[in-house]
Amino acid sequence: MVKSLVIALVSVFALSAQAADWSFLQNDTDSQLYVKSYSGVLLGSQTHPSDSFDIWLINTGYQYPVEEDISLYMEAGPALGTRGDQAGFNISSGVRYQLSPSLNIGSQVKQLETSKPSTLVELNSSLLLTPQLALTANYGVSPFSTEQFLVLGLGLHF
Repeated sequence: MVKSLVIALVSVFALSAQAADWSFLQNDTDSQLYVKSYSGVLLGSQTHPSDSFDIWLINTGYQYPVEEDISLYMEAGPALGTRGDQAGFNISSGVRYQLSPSLNIGSQVKQLETSKPSTLVELNSSLLLTPQLALTANYGVSPFSTEQFLVLGLGLHF
């Protein structure tokens, strides 16, 4: 009984999604697939003060513009720690605003799953050095704990 009710609800939602007007998202000429390789995540509560970076991230993302200077995006990738117990993954989604042709700022919500899961609200920025290479910086805080993260890295866009 429950299984058939779930199937019926999923069918109704699927038909509703097909009937919705998604044309505002169909601007494929400016869509962009990218790889962002962070040089490291500098944790706010480091266990070893001599360690500069604790976790390394390599994300693949996709963004598409919804307005001329505003893009929505989603990223995901592995998280590799300096110690074996820090391996995991991260996923984030957010909004970017293009301040100039070479500078953008944004905000995102990130889920970082390593030895200790963290949910972060982040402010981020990216400075394009070339059309394919960008310097990135993110500052995140956890709404559920006192964790703070500073992320510095390079982004490769293609």
